Amino acid sequence: MITGKRLVTGGDVILFDPQAPLQQQRGKFSVVYQGRSLRDDRKVLVKKLRSAGDADLSRYGALATLRHPALQRVIGTAADGGNRYVVMRYTEGEDLKAHLRSQGRLREREVIPLVKDLLAGLHYLHAQGWIHADIKPSNILLYKKNDKRRDQRLHARLLDPGEAVSLAGPCPAKKPFAMIYSPPEQVLGAVDLICEASDLYSLGVVMWEMLTGEPPFRAGHPASLINLQLNLPLKKKRRIPERMMPVIRKATAKEPFPKPPARYSREERREILLAGIRKRYRSAYEMLEEIEGSG
Repeated sequence: MITGKRLVTGGDVILFDPQAPLQQQRGKFSVVYQGRSLRDDRKVLVKKLRSAGDADLSRYGALATLRHPALQRVIGTAADGGNRYVVMRYTEGEDLKAHLRSQGRLREREVIPLVKDLLAGLHYLHAQGWIHADIKPSNILLYKKNDKRRDQRLHARLLDPGEAVSLAGPCPAKKPFAMIYSPPEQVLGAVDLICEASDLYSLGVVMWEMLTGEPPFRAGHPASLINLQLNLPLKKKRRIPERMMPVIRKATAKEPFPKPPARYSREERREILLAGIRKRYRSAYEMLEEIEGSG
């Protein structure tokens, strides 16, 4: 029985223990707790934002209108005593990062259904005017549906839309990026260039890692890793099926920087980044069609 703090959001009362955060979900910008909805007696996740303003809560509030099985549902937001919270749906499962660490790489027949799940979720998300902008293994949940007779395969769901960018709203001045997984336009802070193809880039990198069991880039220094991220195309490995590599290459296409990016003017950097974006899939639907057509 959970006892402790109460939050009121979306016509519901959420109960959670602020002294018992989930250790694996403590981050620089937030800390997550497991809670319970008193309205329907279901588990939820309560995310306490370490530094957030009204704009952050407004963004989460807008995301609470979205409904898709491949997207983690935002239930509502709350402010209490100077702290800001987001309440999200809880699903039993394991994130992809932990799964790869414990089980190793996935086979093609396992990867394709998972990628189709994620592409369906991205197709919906993009159609609603949002870019996830933080796709990486730790933000992908693998779970099984509660259907013991018919559907026993793993399903995939995108977690935590906290970094989502609205295509209709103003561009944020800066945007965090994930080492290895973020596209060049996000790495270099060209936030106004973040688009549907940016999410598909990240998903392509995740596909590569699913099939190989390891990240595509390794470097001892962050600057070296960023250089690889900006310039090195993903290489074919023996474990990657021949028919999957063209999909990964197109999703993760980029235009290399012959010189360090700082030596270019802003407009020159922008043109190089745009050249890479134009090589990628334009939509999740286009990428999904190519995967289905390659079978």
